[in-house]
Amino acid sequence: MPSTEKDLKEHLKTEEVKQVYLLYGEESYLTAHYVEQLVGKSGVRADDELSVFNYQRFDGQESSFDAIEAAAESLPLMADVKCVTVSNCDVTATAVFDRAMALVNDPPEGTVLIFWMTTLLSDGKLNAKWRQFAEAVDKNGMCVSFPRKSNEEIARILCAGAGRRGCLMKPQTALLLVEQCGNDMNLLLNELDKLCALAANGEITVSILEQVATKNLNAQAYELSGAILKNQYEKAYISLHRLFASKTEPLMILAALSGAYTDMYRAKLATIDGRQAETLVEEFDYKGKVFRLRYASRDCSRMSLEALRESLDLLAQADRRLKSSSGDKKTVLEELAAKLIVTAKLGQS
Repeated sequence: MPSTEKDLKEHLKTEEVKQVYLLYGEESYLTAHYVEQLVGKSGVRADDELSVFNYQRFDGQESSFDAIEAAAESLPLMADVKCVTVSNCDVTATAVFDRAMALVNDPPEGTVLIFWMTTLLSDGKLNAKWRQFAEAVDKNGMCVSFPRKSNEEIARILCAGAGRRGCLMKPQTALLLVEQCGNDMNLLLNELDKLCALAANGEITVSILEQVATKNLNAQAYELSGAILKNQYEKAYISLHRLFASKTEPLMILAALSGAYTDMYRAKLATIDGRQAETLVEEFDYKGKVFRLRYASRDCSRMSLEALRESLDLLAQADRRLKSSSGDKKTVLEELAAKLIVTAKLGQS
């Protein structure tokens, strides 16, 4: 069974460096972060004049396994240890598997060998070779998995990161940032740098966030649908043309907008049935996307069930037009927005 991030943190503090590691999972930022930590623990310095010999990095999708083997098996130069990192190597490939297994089953003396994955994610339940490789690493070194963090966990990381940058960020503001930008840690930390610079050692407020934080497609779709439901014609078309300006594909815009209306329809049915929208989390796989239900529950109260059904029909018609017509796809969406606004106005509940 792979170790956790908590296990790895404890290892970095208290234990001697191991000879072989495997880091993988959905949190690619954390995977890369801890590779750097392990390199530092090995005693190798990237700025040392001998680092070209004692710190060798390989892209497993571009480098030959011959080169990786040679680096791992060669002795460190004027040092006790060398470090070799290998990213995104498909160790299950027929030409590689046996050689990779030999390396991790008998790690070369004097080498810290780190395999890490950011793009090649494998499910051990489905891939026997991957499971064998991970188990061999775990037996002879350390295997660490980084599953996707919840929005609440990411929000805590962002609040702590704001503090280290001299700013204050409240948990609810951090959650809003995650909802607007998505849960990619690399993107979120870039956004945090921008927000901290603007806050200038003060508090990162919701107002600052809404002014400058990048919004992902789903967040922009909810902004568009919210403007439509409130009969805010100008705001709706500003939102739509902002998406056009960002070169978002019309079909992607339509899919996101359809998702927002589908969420509202489900939330409306739940309300009619006497249930809270949050009860739909397991039923329709909203795990990690509960904010969508919060928006849907708030917005669906403005429209009747019949108006929502009519809106879904309009979205389906637009989908057929976009996929079959050679005309201007932007015009199709502009016409759709107008029809949805009229439907919302007539269907106020």
